[in-house]
Amino acid sequence: GGTVSFGGTVTVERDDGRHQSFRIVGEDEADPSKGALSYISPLAQAVLGKRVGDVATLPGGEVEVVAVG
Repeated sequence: GGTVSFGGTVTVERDDGRHQSFRIVGEDEADPSKGALSYISPLAQAVLGKRVGDVATLPGGEVEVVAVG
């Protein structure tokens, strides 16, 4: 536990201070408007395997993992 993984929920903090929570799911379940991101999305790929406090770099900036569930 404690690491971002497929099927899990993660909350990240963006550079501008916004928090975003989402669940990492398969392509067929993905629905960003309902907080379900495909495991192949850039954001999901960036945070998979990370722990609370880790920073992930994305093309548009960085996000910090603030919660893993």
